[in-house]
Amino acid sequence: MTAKSRAKLIQRSRAKPLPRSRGNPDPARRSLPNLLVPIDLRDGEPTLPSLFALSEGRRVAHVAGATVFAIVFTESRLPEAVAAQLGRAGADKVLLCEGAGLGAPPLDATHGAALYAAVERVPPLLVLFPAGGPGLAARLGGAFAAVADLEVGEAAVSLADGVGRVFIRRWRGDHTGYRRIDPVELERPVVAVMPAGGPPADLGTGDVEIEVIECLTPPKAGVVELDSEADDQAAVALASVLVTVDPALGPDALAALAAAAPAGVTVVDPTAAPAGLAAAAPRLAIAVGARELRLTNTPRGRVAVVAPPGGAPPRPSADVLWPVPPSGGAFWTELAAGLGALAPGAASAAPPKVPSGGPAKGPTKGSSKGQPKKPAKGPAS
Repeated sequence: MTAKSRAKLIQRSRAKPLPRSRGNPDPARRSLPNLLVPIDLRDGEPTLPSLFALSEGRRVAHVAGATVFAIVFTESRLPEAVAAQLGRAGADKVLLCEGAGLGAPPLDATHGAALYAAVERVPPLLVLFPAGGPGLAARLGGAFAAVADLEVGEAAVSLADGVGRVFIRRWRGDHTGYRRIDPVELERPVVAVMPAGGPPADLGTGDVEIEVIECLTPPKAGVVELDSEADDQAAVALASVLVTVDPALGPDALAALAAAAPAGVTVVDPTAAPAGLAAAAPRLAIAVGARELRLTNTPRGRVAVVAPPGGAPPRPSADVLWPVPPSGGAFWTELAAGLGALAPGAASAAPPKVPSGGPAKGPTKGSSKGQPKKPAKGPAS
């Protein structure tokens, strides 16, 4: 049934925004950069990728002298428990964009102007979108790095007050090395999508400051909602650990692994969730079967391949190869039993039993004797 959408175009904030830097920024603002993280709320709660993006921001902000802002779109007052959760994950301040329709799933037409108002209020050096989060990056017009890592390095030249230098890393197209982006050299904001990492570390405090921007709604609606339905691939896009099972292996293999998957581990048929896979950025991806896993990850992400007998060799970027023994037998049951060790927060648990014919002793191309691969550094882009 057709109904008018509650989501409408958002006018600019009533509050007078700070001017955006154009061209060469003020050195004082460069030495105290702002780091913004738009929060993805689902049923009133921030997603785990949102909290992970905040904790990553806090990790580098501690060294780089940055202030971390969590941007929240809402129609009403933010519950204190949610604000405290954002603060513990790493937010120094919460920038609350209030307005009619902003509690709906974010679209550029409905939420873009509100994000723009927030960015004008707090000019950023970095904007970190969480995996599976709001697709509003184009609104900001900055340099874009899809699915990237953050690292802190030594500055080529000394910065004011000893402020560190933050770099954004992303894979080259052929995964033979990564590119490093320096926001200070670019002299414009960098927009990046963070992967869906593990549980966020409590790096902050629950006592967090909240600043409200009132976003007005124009009298005429700019968007009409024709229909809506639940996203059945949302879990795939938000997955920290993603297991894809080639349908050629039969329904029993998929059913056994899906039934044994703990919370935080998503098992999916890749042919049934193309949209979810396109938006996914897991920290660990496991491809079961001969079908190639086409997935965008980061230099810190890891890829494992469980190859059936006679299957094609894994792509060069695979870190681990598990060949399935010709006899098969109880392999799938043993593999399913090992999924529990992949659940977020299970790192301290005992390692899982390796299935018969377990990981190959020799490393695949792109890895080295059981150690994480260290890709060659590429030139800054």
